[in-house]
Amino acid sequence: MTEKDFRKIVTDLELTKNDKEYISEFIKELTNKLNENLKNFKIIEVRKALSLADGTMYHGSKNLDLMLVVDNPVINSYPLMNQAILHEVWNFFVFEYKLDKINQIQIDYNLNSIKVNLDQYNLNLLIRFNEVLNYQTNFYISTDELKTTFINIAASEFNLFKNTIQLITYYRDINNLDSISTYVIESLLYYGLSENFTRHTYELYLKEFIHAIDDLSKGVKIDQDNETYRKLNIERINLPKKQYMVIDVTDPKTNLVSGIGEAYLSDLRKLKKIILKLLEIKAE
Repeated sequence: MTEKDFRKIVTDLELTKNDKEYISEFIKELTNKLNENLKNFKIIEVRKALSLADGTMYHGSKNLDLMLVVDNPVINSYPLMNQAILHEVWNFFVFEYKLDKINQIQIDYNLNSIKVNLDQYNLNLLIRFNEVLNYQTNFYISTDELKTTFINIAASEFNLFKNTIQLITYYRDINNLDSISTYVIESLLYYGLSENFTRHTYELYLKEFIHAIDDLSKGVKIDQDNETYRKLNIERINLPKKQYMVIDVTDPKTNLVSGIGEAYLSDLRKLKKIILKLLEIKAE
């Protein structure tokens, strides 16, 4: 593809005014339904999350990231209350949307979310308490907000960053490479650009993404530079070396690809080949 071709695709992938209005109405309707049906927890708000919050969701995507923020319960015990709210929200979706297949809804403990396949969207609803509860060790609103700050930092340095993420995630989705999260893609792209940036073209951005995939496959630890940690006011942590590592710059005790297997590596290789084909470069 030429640079002109990439720009045309990216323009088509931008969320339209109708997209944004439809999503806003969906959020309003979902908020009302949750308020009517959740009896044991007070809802603070349903807000945009992940790709929707950081502006990398693309036109035509069925994947919708939202966050359900609930008020702190009377019993200030995170493990008990977190499990209770997850199950109550799970029940809400099963009965409200008349789900009858087990693959239409699941609790994702890695993201502390409920994933629901609806007619309109594949909804990923993060569950967060308004304030930190006793014994809580993860899943803070502040960390989620830092992820958006990180993407905005990347976009301020590399002005094609968000559009390139839309491009990559679009080809990931149409090829059903669901194991590769958008946040891992964002971390890989920023690492690649920070390592070897030359100029602002989609071709070179995509080449640096390929470079990052190659480094990960070779066992290079994918982490961000000290300046990015400083901007986020995060202290770097040196985790014990694992074969494959993508460090979450907003929560550096977390390896985003901890325990990955051959299926994940296969998806990465497939994504690499797809992008190389776009670039019309022969795969090594």
